Amino acid sequence: MGGVKKSALARLSAFVLVISVVLAVAAGTAAQERATVTVWGWEYQKKVVDAILPLFTRRNPSITVDWKIMAPQQVRQNMLLAFSSGAGAPDVFGAESAWLPQLLAVGGATDVTERARPYVSKFNRFKWQDVTVNGRIFGMPWDSGPVALYYRRDVLEKAGLPSDPEQVAKLFATWNEYAQLARKIHTATGAYMFAHARANNDARDFEKLAWQRGAGYFDEQGRVILDTRKDNVEVLTFLAQFWKDDLAQDTEPWTPAWYKGFTDGSVATHFGAVWMGGFLRTWIAADAAGKWGVVPLPAWAPGGVRTSNDGGSNLVVSAQSKVKDAAWALVEFVTANREAQVTAWRAMDSFPSLDEAYSSPFARLGDPYFGGQAYRQVFVDLVKQIPAWYYTKDYPEANSVMAQEIVNVALGRKTPEQAIRDAASEIRRRTGRP
Repeated sequence: MGGVKKSALARLSAFVLVISVVLAVAAGTAAQERATVTVWGWEYQKKVVDAILPLFTRRNPSITVDWKIMAPQQVRQNMLLAFSSGAGAPDVFGAESAWLPQLLAVGGATDVTERARPYVSKFNRFKWQDVTVNGRIFGMPWDSGPVALYYRRDVLEKAGLPSDPEQVAKLFATWNEYAQLARKIHTATGAYMFAHARANNDARDFEKLAWQRGAGYFDEQGRVILDTRKDNVEVLTFLAQFWKDDLAQDTEPWTPAWYKGFTDGSVATHFGAVWMGGFLRTWIAADAAGKWGVVPLPAWAPGGVRTSNDGGSNLVVSAQSKVKDAAWALVEFVTANREAQVTAWRAMDSFPSLDEAYSSPFARLGDPYFGGQAYRQVFVDLVKQIPAWYYTKDYPEANSVMAQEIVNVALGRKTPEQAIRDAASEIRRRTGRP
């Protein structure tokens, strides 16, 4: 009898011990999984993440997101400082595609190649170039900026031209046809074809049209191609002709005078990214509801590419992060989860880089601001045509040089050929690139 009691007591003690160990392990694991992920990004990005944070939290209740808002250029500058000093970086940061290569060149991002590889075929192909260095992946594409032609329906109608998107897409089938109609529209309505600053040009319009042609500053090997691709001279010559013929409104981007052109119909068109649609509707020209439409860009040759890209951002895990698994969980969910991407698209008009998000009915939803047109579908149909573009870490230098040379052309100081040649020479001098 005593032996039986001892045996039972031993079994009970062993059971209690096992339970204690299991609970201790579980508690320890839970403690390890709890993490606060710090993120640096601008206000718009925070609003995008805020829209999907409830979805993320339900799936990852042990992860807290702590966001620090700063302007895009502040993110860039502060990340460069943190990477250079080896301390002070957040776990995750948002980065514009234009300057992300600068940060990656410093070496402060986490290599996520193996984690990202399963997603490569699921995103816009051109976006991977932004986060890839020597075949290794250091971030995830987040949003894209496909470009189309915004046009004023009322201005075209006043000029005796059709305003229905299907007809306008045929009307402006090529840039040559677009240019030929510019004088007719200006004579009939007084409207300029588009706004393009002379003295304070940021080179963005040049870049959009060069990108459409697969040209630009650098090739895949990082060599300067500005003066070796005739496309670049042809783009600048095309833009300069509108100044020469007084068919481009001389207003500086992101100024009251520039905004006024979108509101009062003094500009007939704008070649802009998908995000411009939300800007027009909500604050630049909110009173112009029903007056705008969207069609593909004119092609440079019949049947050619009818889009480009402007803008777009990515999410990156910092190499300094001490909670890399939790940081990756956030980055992965925000960028690669269809429900998250569609939710952000609906809430903030953040155009996804994730291809499978485009099947959402939201893309086909008519928008009263654009006369009932399902304008987002235009960009969905175009995004897969976007050619590759190679920013490199020296894009800021190239953009600065080119902007000044465009001003020289606008003010009659140089021909487009001279400006392109001089810009290429100066970019080589500053960067040491061939």
